[in-house]
Amino acid sequence: MSSLWGRLAGFGGLPVISLTTPLLVLPVVGRVAGVAGWGSLVAGESIGTLAGIVIAYGWNVAGPPRVAASPDRADRVRLYRESLVVRGALAVVTLPVLAVLCALVAADGFVLPTVFMGVAGAVVGLSFAWYAVGAGDPRSIAVYEAVPRVVAALAAAGLLLLTRELVLYPLLAVVASIGGVVAFSRRLLAGAEGAWPRVADLPRLLVRDKGLAAVDVAGGAYGAVPVPLVNGLSDVAAAGAYASGDKLYKFGTYVPVSLANAFQSWTVEAGPGALVRRLRTALLAHALVGAVGWAVLAVAGPWASGLLFGRDVAAHRDVCVWLGAAFLLASVRTSMTRHVLVPAGRVRVVFVSVTAGAVVGVPLIALLTWALGPVGGALGLLVSEAVATGVLVHPTRQRLEDLRGATGAAGTRIDDGVVGQ
Repeated sequence: MSSLWGRLAGFGGLPVISLTTPLLVLPVVGRVAGVAGWGSLVAGESIGTLAGIVIAYGWNVAGPPRVAASPDRADRVRLYRESLVVRGALAVVTLPVLAVLCALVAADGFVLPTVFMGVAGAVVGLSFAWYAVGAGDPRSIAVYEAVPRVVAALAAAGLLLLTRELVLYPLLAVVASIGGVVAFSRRLLAGAEGAWPRVADLPRLLVRDKGLAAVDVAGGAYGAVPVPLVNGLSDVAAAGAYASGDKLYKFGTYVPVSLANAFQSWTVEAGPGALVRRLRTALLAHALVGAVGWAVLAVAGPWASGLLFGRDVAAHRDVCVWLGAAFLLASVRTSMTRHVLVPAGRVRVVFVSVTAGAVVGVPLIALLTWALGPVGGALGLLVSEAVATGVLVHPTRQRLEDLRGATGAAGTRIDDGVVGQ
């Protein structure tokens, strides 16, 4: 249990940094951009987030348990090199498409900063954090990722006040992200033996992880589309208000994701007798975090968004209530996926879950946004999460029952090539 508390302390501090960092600069961005620019920038960031999921290609989900189950340094270095080659190749293909999409949704006069906001969201897909999670190393995330982002945010806030050039914020964010990846990679790979994957290996690596990548992309689709759709289908004021509620929702997701990181290797490395107990602890913790997040969004969301981003773009309470409910479901689903099902090789059922959420949710978000405005976007997102989470309830319960009745802990490790059962 002491190892869990240590990881909670280490990884638990990261959401505080992640939550605090945008607050250093986004209040300035919201006021400098105004109502029209704010909605445009957040729409670009949402598209970038989806592009980042494409670039990450499932490594954020599959990587931590792979690293945790491979204590040998050579194996870990091999995995990291494979990830760099795969994600680097995908970035080369994805970033030009991202730029075009961001330019299409940008408001007049905000094309360049909207494109750079998209790029800033996309390069997160190159992050090394998954490796540090699997290795139980929160310090590296703090040193090479969190601290550089804080410095970049502080610098951006000051420069925005002086110059009112919105492009400076995403540009500095890109520099901080890429710089952190380069610095960590140099440290990890210094003196490491073994060869890098060849270009000829790329198709094999892409095929191996296609199931996990599809899970991530499908899951990210219905989370990313509401802001661009609201921005395109609603008036400027409504789009800006929804963007503020969405930002609060996205801020909140740092907490269950970081909590999942803390539990990741703690659950994977458990012996047969402790595994079910640890998985239940993780699920309960995520349910509690989700419930608290719902309450906070519903009660304080409008006030907090007005304080942070400006009164003109404060989120509406009905939007915050439905986004909070979606947050609860997303928090529980995070634990079901990352702690119970993916480590057991149940990637296929997770893919069915997020695909169902996307297939139902994306058209519904568009329809409800057109019919009801921003609150329709929030309701559509809630339905998407309800569908995706509902599909996982029975497989999760069945997995826990199987473990409780088993004498061993078979299937608690992701092997290379596992794509589901």
